[in-house]
Amino acid sequence: MNESTYAVRRAPRRALAPVVTACTGVLVALTLSGCGDSQPTLSDLPSDVASARPSISAEEAKFVLAAEKLGATVTGDTVDDDIETGTTTCWALKNGGVDLAQIAVDDDDKPLPNTGDALRTKQLMAAGVQALCPDYDGQIAQLKLP
Repeated sequence: MNESTYAVRRAPRRALAPVVTACTGVLVALTLSGCGDSQPTLSDLPSDVASARPSISAEEAKFVLAAEKLGATVTGDTVDDDIETGTTTCWALKNGGVDLAQIAVDDDDKPLPNTGDALRTKQLMAAGVQALCPDYDGQIAQLKLP
């Protein structure tokens, strides 16, 4: 891994169950509404993200908006990898027997710093927890975001 690239440390490989959204799976067309009162719509997302993922789920859209609120810009080019970071974070928390402090580390098991790509990774991890596995939101403080 080069010095400027950080990724969520993956828990040991196991069979992954299919991811099911809180609503009815992947929502298509031009709207994400219908799952609840406060569901985001495609128009809430950056246009390049909406173009890259026109069938984005409500949970994934919430993730994109949470990431942006935390300071991590999600683009059409990065949305797939960014969502994978969020889903992998939640998978590790739910199935890996770890907490955020254990997975937000570099190759030397040192906590990721609050600079550059490491900070962005931590922001994406926090957004993943907020949007995709909110039962673990008490652990977000472990990331020590600025």
